[in-house]
Amino acid sequence: MYTLPSQHPANSRFGWTLDARMAFGIFALAVFATALLYWPGLGGTYFFDDYPNIVDNLRLHVDSLDWRRWLQAAWSSPSSDLQRPLSSLTFALNYFFGGLNPWPMKAFNLAIHLLNGGLLYLLLLRIGKLMFPERVTQAREQLLPLLVSAAWLLHPINVTTVLYVVQRMEGLAQLFVLAGLCVYVEARRRLRAREDGAIWRLWMALPCLTAIGMLAKETAALLPLLALVIEFTLPRARESQSAWRSVAGFFIVFLLLPLTLGLAWLLPLVLSPEAYSGRAFTLTQRLLTEPRVLLDYTGWTLLPLPGFFSFYHDNIAISTSLWQPWTTLPVILVLAVALASGILLRRQRPLIAMGLLWFLAAHSLTATVIPLEIAFEHRNYFASIGLILATFDLLLPRAAFSISDKARYVCIVAMLALCGFSTFLRAREWSNPLTLAGTEAAHNLDSARAGYEYGRTLVVLSDYRADSPLVPRAFEVLDHAARIPGAGILADVALVMLASRTGHPIEAAWWRSIRDKLQQRPPAASDDEALKSLTLCQRDGRCVLDDDEMLQIYLAAVNRPAASSSILYSYAIFAGGRLHDADLALRLAHDAADKSNDLQYRLNLVDLLIRLKQYDTAAEQLDITRNRDRRGAFSLDVEKRARELRGIRPPPSSKSASIPK
Repeated sequence: MYTLPSQHPANSRFGWTLDARMAFGIFALAVFATALLYWPGLGGTYFFDDYPNIVDNLRLHVDSLDWRRWLQAAWSSPSSDLQRPLSSLTFALNYFFGGLNPWPMKAFNLAIHLLNGGLLYLLLLRIGKLMFPERVTQAREQLLPLLVSAAWLLHPINVTTVLYVVQRMEGLAQLFVLAGLCVYVEARRRLRAREDGAIWRLWMALPCLTAIGMLAKETAALLPLLALVIEFTLPRARESQSAWRSVAGFFIVFLLLPLTLGLAWLLPLVLSPEAYSGRAFTLTQRLLTEPRVLLDYTGWTLLPLPGFFSFYHDNIAISTSLWQPWTTLPVILVLAVALASGILLRRQRPLIAMGLLWFLAAHSLTATVIPLEIAFEHRNYFASIGLILATFDLLLPRAAFSISDKARYVCIVAMLALCGFSTFLRAREWSNPLTLAGTEAAHNLDSARAGYEYGRTLVVLSDYRADSPLVPRAFEVLDHAARIPGAGILADVALVMLASRTGHPIEAAWWRSIRDKLQQRPPAASDDEALKSLTLCQRDGRCVLDDDEMLQIYLAAVNRPAASSSILYSYAIFAGGRLHDADLALRLAHDAADKSNDLQYRLNLVDLLIRLKQYDTAAEQLDITRNRDRRGAFSLDVEKRARELRGIRPPPSSKSASIPK
């Protein structure tokens, strides 16, 4: 309850105190409001990378209690070499109980987000008690964690982490990061108070939470770095030498040593010519561009206007030098000032310093040398906490209420209201696939991906009916997307497939555009998926395509540098099914298997060899697959093909001149 200052002398400067029960009630209200605002978006459908990771990932579709099926699901993600097994298991759990219904998937994400908000509130309360032990009962120290947690829960920059199903990976990883930071702060409190249990929390619980979080997504590896940010901004206190040795030893063992080993492993990979072969930018260009992206993130976080938020950011201009665009160098200097401020303010305004360093540290993995795409909103899921913390610490008055403080409170209330309003609008957009795609395209007229997604959505809703009123609009939207500078072949391929399936003529310009783009631009994963879709459409008889045009496309694709295993195997399907060239198909399938660490390509090769009746060679390749499957993720697939081989009676000749249809 609010009480009179005379009853709480420690609060006399601020004028009132906040009862713990009231604080909890207000936080519960913020949680309820967040759930209510997100509710419309739970009725939406899957989007973008949800399809390869969940919808089309048959290994994830577990429908029995066979432990091998669950093991197979755990290692099924195509998103990362580490495959994020914990996240995949939660997707499999959703599928086991609800199939591919997206509502439970999104509701699970929302539950994680609300739980993360609770952990953040708890963490900030503990940081306040450790940082300002003499002021823990003051209203400001009670109110600040409440405001920051509520603003973060309501903030629209987190919408994609919640409603974009596959980004459960991010939310789940940060759950363990927040839990780990709570453990760290509690360990530091116990060390200062010389209580039992501090060393165990520091040296055992925290590394375990880091490791578990990394099973959800690699960004959890930043937990020790974020703990260092907290440690750096904590006020110095008299502590025993053993306490300091424990803290210093922890950061040497769990931060400095892994960082050194990680850089020794990572730098040769990112500095190799192949690292950025699938990107439209170089390592240097990425390092020059990311500061501008971080400034964009800052603007979206501090001024959460509805029109600022978008899923697609492939239209961000790449910085080719310090002067192109001209904002590159000034923004780098701004970030340098932010870093310096975070260091210099740690005594006078420790929470502002913590917030600035928190934001920069949280982006140290995704905004540096790793060849990721340039920008995504979900990368701010954890980083935005730092900016919100610094902003609210700056806005919230430090003394008793006065008339001059009205503007501060108005700003705080306005930001909370704006966050809630923008999140509600975004959730409504995500509730309908056509509304979402249309809004994204309208906000990003020069985004090839946004235009393609809008056209693809129109095509899906038309169900390829020639008389559908959506078909003419789909042609128009896809044609615009295909012509955007820097666009890949997605829209061109979609035009070819739409024309073929609706009985429209396939324009020669579309084939030419596909060939030119494959020859002139770096290969991209989206190009590979587009060619795969086109090939399967032809193989399955849904599309009637010119074999000569398809051959020219594949020649352009495989003659470029670093042709992927996906391209090679798609070409193998075409070579066997349309060209009836068994030798070429087999050679391409071999190359695809040898080039990739994904054992699915080796299994594809085994399937092809069985169809060619080369049973001995198929058995050899199956043994290779079994030996390389150290996790047992493909054990069911291997066993199935082994049974098939055992049940086949070898014919007199184990080779065939062509692939049976």
